[in-house]
Amino acid sequence: MSGDLLIMTSNGGVANSETISEKPVMTLLSGPAAGVLGGQWAGTLSDHKRLITFDVGGTSADIGIFTEQGFAESLVGDTRIAGYPVQVPMIDIHTIGAGGGSIAYLDAGGAFKVGPESAGSFPGPACYGRGGNQPTVTDATLVLGRLDAEHFLDGEMEVSIRKGFSSRARAGIAAGSGAA
Repeated sequence: MSGDLLIMTSNGGVANSETISEKPVMTLLSGPAAGVLGGQWAGTLSDHKRLITFDVGGTSADIGIFTEQGFAESLVGDTRIAGYPVQVPMIDIHTIGAGGGSIAYLDAGGAFKVGPESAGSFPGPACYGRGGNQPTVTDATLVLGRLDAEHFLDGEMEVSIRKGFSSRARAGIAAGSGAA
């Protein structure tokens, strides 16, 4: 195959592989940036110029804002990831929660926590039945009835809370959710 490999950058643009290998920091929020651009594209198709995008991935839930002037960009001096300053231009994206693969657990003090550890795409959440056995946001969404198991991925993938957990864990999940 001939042609340049172009990689999405955090500012919504693209760069070639040579540039990215020299400055990988340019890709730190490239996935969420693509989500904002996808939201912009969908908004344009439906004749909407003011949008709030909501992008839930495996580890985070992110929002971006799009106005008549376009999407907002973070000021280079104000951008921080995990508390560390990042000196590259980026679309202004705010992480507001955990993603579908984020694992829920009790910490050493007994406090309930979610993330930042993720089940990843494989094995994924326990309800995927591919070997994941730790509870994730997706599993909780299924237990709470907010995820329609019959129409997951348009019915292409079967999900079930019975797939990844032991019978003891399923009993605890059912008791905690009020389900029978």
